[in-house]
Amino acid sequence: MRRILMGLMLLAGYFGSAQNNYNACGSQSGLWNYDTVFVSCDIIVPASEQLVIAANTTVLFEGYFSIHVLGSVDARASYNQPISFTIADTSGFADYHSTAGGWNGFRFEQTLPESDSSLFEYCRFYYGKAAGDSANGYGGAFRIDNFNKIRIEQCLFDKHYAFYRGGAVYANKSDILIRKSEFLNSFAGNDGMDYGYGGAVAFRASLPEVSGSYFEGNASTGVGGALSFEFSDPKLINCEFYQNFSALGGAIGFIRATPERQVANLLIHENSSLFFGGGIACLEASPHMTNLTIINNSSAMGGGYYCNEHADPVMANSILWNNTAGDTLGSQVWIWDVYSEPEFHYCNIQGGLDWFGGSSFIGVYENNMDADPSFFEQFWLSDDSPCINAGTPDTTGFLIPPTDLLGMDRIQYGRIDMGVMEFIWMGLPQQHQEMNSLAVFPNPLNFSSVCELDLTSPDAVELSIFDLNGRLVWQQTSPTLPAGGHQFPLTDFVKNNPAKSSFYLLKVTSGSQVWSQRLIH
Repeated sequence: MRRILMGLMLLAGYFGSAQNNYNACGSQSGLWNYDTVFVSCDIIVPASEQLVIAANTTVLFEGYFSIHVLGSVDARASYNQPISFTIADTSGFADYHSTAGGWNGFRFEQTLPESDSSLFEYCRFYYGKAAGDSANGYGGAFRIDNFNKIRIEQCLFDKHYAFYRGGAVYANKSDILIRKSEFLNSFAGNDGMDYGYGGAVAFRASLPEVSGSYFEGNASTGVGGALSFEFSDPKLINCEFYQNFSALGGAIGFIRATPERQVANLLIHENSSLFFGGGIACLEASPHMTNLTIINNSSAMGGGYYCNEHADPVMANSILWNNTAGDTLGSQVWIWDVYSEPEFHYCNIQGGLDWFGGSSFIGVYENNMDADPSFFEQFWLSDDSPCINAGTPDTTGFLIPPTDLLGMDRIQYGRIDMGVMEFIWMGLPQQHQEMNSLAVFPNPLNFSSVCELDLTSPDAVELSIFDLNGRLVWQQTSPTLPAGGHQFPLTDFVKNNPAKSSFYLLKVTSGSQVWSQRLIH
């Protein structure tokens, strides 16, 4: 009853405030430039035609309807004026066997290869639902089949469901791009024996790119609480995984593949699995992975990492620490079969081989250490960390990105570090300290923190704060200010942005000048 009332209140809010609404049904193309688009039946974007959705538009589904794209969609908005896709009544969304409470997502099926690209920027997707058997059980917000030209960037996916695979996004034979996006609280699976893959995103037989993205609170009943890659070769870089869950591979599952592209700069923490691999599971899969931090994950066996079925993955310059399992033996790594031969090069692994469980280790284990990584403020290496300048001295062939998770140059002081972030000495002034006309104090931030800037001439000032993955999380623009010193309180950012991780980047722009400063929150 409470959900019904909330749905009615939501609708009342839309009706009460909307000045420019539109009822959409059937074939659609051209421009949707409305406050709210009410979708009352399935939408089809015809081949060779384009649907453009303007910024600040809400697309509100009045039932279990989808948008079938045979042509293309251009849904590009901005941080302050996003495009939203949601459903009016969410009652019944949690029922696996019902279509109630959700909409049926974007469907790129039978889209002609010559169709234009579909672009989604600063979009928010809520309550997509792929319910039922057959093909309709894949991809809550997006089901993509044999079509490559899709880019999803700076988007939010929250509360999606798929009966089989890809709680939010499912792509088969589709080499799509997902960049700087956030995936929250999505689920793939059911209460039967058909296991769910990829609680947030599932790829099959694809060469996708997933970069600069954040995954939290996603789950599946089979493999990959956040991401699953089956027969796929992903470029997977600069991503964070937090509190995701699955039966195998709490954060990521690699299945039946030998990826050759970059898998690097992944922060995997506080994830869990029911059986094996609280962080990553490799099942007949052999990715090459560099500069991972796998920490504080848990599982019955293999708290951090799991290999099975002729899995021969390679891991370099990585940290596996403080992961837990049912027994100390296997708390960091579990190898199920006698055929898997994983490799570890220049890694810091708690307990070393003594904390590996399962079959006897027959892989490669060279130049690794077992030493407290000495983290400062969660995942930043302190200045006495043994992981500094401890990575492979020759990075040839390791597919290492030029920058770390924070976007800083990957190799500092002559040699690569272990883990997701290169160590860079950074003072933390508690009092005002001049720094190229820009100062933030106190830093680490609190409610009294301010940004102080000296302007040499009158101009407007824009302050933007980005998270670890480069996503814009806060912005403030001032009118033209006179020359001289000005203070900009950061109280609003601190109050309204609880830290998911400790580090942010402040970018200040005034005219042709740009300043930047790292923040600790």
